[in-house]
Amino acid sequence: MLDFDFTQFENERFRKEFKEDSVREFIIAPLLQGLGFKLKDSKEAKNARLQHKLSHKTRADFQIGSNKKLEADLTPDYTLYVDSKIYCILDAKAPDKDISKGSSSYKQALSYAVGFECGYFALCNGRRFSIFALASQKVVLDIDLAELDSKLALLQGFFLNEQIAQNQARDKKPDSWYLEREIPKAIAKPKKRQAKRHYGCTAYFTRQSWDIVDRHIKAFSSEGDVVLDPFGGSGVTAIEAMMSGRLGIHTDLNPLSIFMVKAMSAECDLGELQELASGIIEEFEALKPKNEREARALLKNAAYYPNALDSEFGKIATQKEQDSILWIPKDEILPKGSDVDSVLKLFSKTQLAELALLRKLIFTKTMPSGDKANRARKRALRYSLMLAFYNTLTRCNLTFHYAKSVPTAGDSGIYKYYRYRIAPKPSFLDIGRHFAGKIERVLKGKTELKNSTHFYESYFCPIERVIKDFNGSMLSQRNNVKHIDSMESKINGDRIFQADATDLKEIESQSIDFIYTDPPYGAKIPYLDLSTMWNAWLDFPVEQEIKEKECIEKGSLEKTRYDYYDLMKKSLKEMYRVLKFNRWLAFVFQHQDPKLWQILVDSAENAGFEYAGSVSQENIGISSFKKVQNPSTVLKGQIIIYFKKVDNAKVRAKLEAGFDIMEQMIKDIEEIVIENQGASLEEIWNGLLIKALDGLYLDKIANKFETFIPAINEKFELDEESGKYHLRENASATNYNIPLEKRVQYIIKIMLARAKKEGRGLAFDEIVLYAIPLSKNGVQANNKMVREILQEVAYEANELWYLKDKEQRQPTLFDI
Repeated sequence: MLDFDFTQFENERFRKEFKEDSVREFIIAPLLQGLGFKLKDSKEAKNARLQHKLSHKTRADFQIGSNKKLEADLTPDYTLYVDSKIYCILDAKAPDKDISKGSSSYKQALSYAVGFECGYFALCNGRRFSIFALASQKVVLDIDLAELDSKLALLQGFFLNEQIAQNQARDKKPDSWYLEREIPKAIAKPKKRQAKRHYGCTAYFTRQSWDIVDRHIKAFSSEGDVVLDPFGGSGVTAIEAMMSGRLGIHTDLNPLSIFMVKAMSAECDLGELQELASGIIEEFEALKPKNEREARALLKNAAYYPNALDSEFGKIATQKEQDSILWIPKDEILPKGSDVDSVLKLFSKTQLAELALLRKLIFTKTMPSGDKANRARKRALRYSLMLAFYNTLTRCNLTFHYAKSVPTAGDSGIYKYYRYRIAPKPSFLDIGRHFAGKIERVLKGKTELKNSTHFYESYFCPIERVIKDFNGSMLSQRNNVKHIDSMESKINGDRIFQADATDLKEIESQSIDFIYTDPPYGAKIPYLDLSTMWNAWLDFPVEQEIKEKECIEKGSLEKTRYDYYDLMKKSLKEMYRVLKFNRWLAFVFQHQDPKLWQILVDSAENAGFEYAGSVSQENIGISSFKKVQNPSTVLKGQIIIYFKKVDNAKVRAKLEAGFDIMEQMIKDIEEIVIENQGASLEEIWNGLLIKALDGLYLDKIANKFETFIPAINEKFELDEESGKYHLRENASATNYNIPLEKRVQYIIKIMLARAKKEGRGLAFDEIVLYAIPLSKNGVQANNKMVREILQEVAYEANELWYLKDKEQRQPTLFDI
């Protein structure tokens, strides 16, 4: 592309004579021409995606300190446009000039980018072409121009907004590499408390140990891959993904979860954060009420009004409103089983007044102002301070008390008992001192992120062809998500958002490289209900429709176990949809209900996944209160179930028919097989035509039966002697509509027929223990039903049961 001899730079005299204007004329001008840039407003530029302006001047205001502003004229050498929008500014420098991060040339170009409010800025000294992201101020591309021919695709990809640029260092792995991944071994002693970025910063009801998650991310994905957790919780998956150079996507229904991950990830000057927090604490100590009488006086004119952290969470009150009225939380109703009925009753008058005052000071000191960069800075500081405030709330309420046995160990009733239990003798902490301690925790956590090789590079890296276009982190702000990848890059907060795991409409199909998720498990923890206090203080609304989408059992909506099963099935279908082919899902299971295990595995396989195995993994090292309360249903550790999304004939059949149709078709085939005590392919097809007509899906399968044969062979077992299909051994029917007695009879005859082939009989207890679990679909068979069926289809000898012969007018399984 460049007709230029770069070896000339080895000559000292040439370097001295080759100045900045020469770089523009002999390097940058032909480079931009070769990339397809046209001079803006020229005839040639009329329909061109890439355009540029020379010496484009603008006037910008810069905030200096807290009150002063500086006006400046900014004139970069080139303003580069993509689709008529300013995309990047480019400045030329002489070959002997340093253009690395931190140099004077870098700082000058950075100021240009801030003034022009563009996403990127670039520098070229004739020898190197370096591009930086404004948000992270980190290098996006750094090209030795002598090697331009081999790096041209990267440069073109960057300006054409393609994903090539963000994956410049990525060693693209073939599908075979992913398929050959081995399931990692369990970690003997997880170091859950070792990572300050999680422990002490993002308190939540459950949390995966970071090292377990990290091992799985590295086992199943490569650098630059996109990792998703649709039940994100405290954000361990997304944060650890970015710590290891992956692009983490965090979604959850709970707005508290979204806030925690955004606040933990927000990049800010840690020195400024510490200084600001110290000033707030000093002012708080001077203003806080000295006694309960003063606290009541402070609260006399306090009131609730909409005042969220940021517009992405809701409405922000003006500074005038905040100055004139002390904000207190909306007195939200607490869930059933709480010791008090509303949020404000969880606090003494002094606690309520002090916490309201502390929140007001945080908001006042971080009110958005100035240019775009300054507003972003203030926003990051507010999120960070409010993360410490959120953690302060956990213990500064009437549910907190110190243990008698260990006076220094305190417990928040919300975390210990999983309900709002007022302590018989609450312990009152010094709120200012406690907040200062939480600030120290946040600083330690953010220091780990800042010192990481990859975290902020991944956090600010544009992510394309994955997340659809939408505005606002909350579902209530989301209308149209049909479009994907406008010219505005998806960075940081756009990959941390509230979403429904049963309808991930914001995420493009087949765009995710790995999913690691720890979903809610049954009735044990109603996350949204238990988050009521924090969501009220953060002013995050939780609408009824959000609670209806939550994958739990019971809770304030009294969801049934079958509601929970159905929600989990839907979430597995969505995980299958968004995951790329030949990639993995790691699904954490923490329940001892074998039926739930079977339903999850069956649902995943019905969605298209292949079950690949499981590993038992210790997670926390100590028993949770829920484990103590429910030793028979809550696991101290966990089981991680592994699934693969493999492209094969069975999957293609499901894709062709549609997963819902395929699932119904399998259920209908089960009914045909059970009704006929085994069925040939011809019998299956003939019976299926009638059921498909009744089920209104005949048009979906007409003339396509051969396509579905691989799926039938995978789900059912063919007896080659009779040519009939049966349910596979140890498999239960998934069709709840088949009468229980028919299912049990079929299972018993299957057992007896197999035993007869082996020349033996079966004891009654053996039959019961095998048949009852497999017949359990909402209603379970009992011993009486089993005995009645045995008397009809079998005979007893020496306390063993045998299938009746055909001559006895009881057909055997394989003679039918």
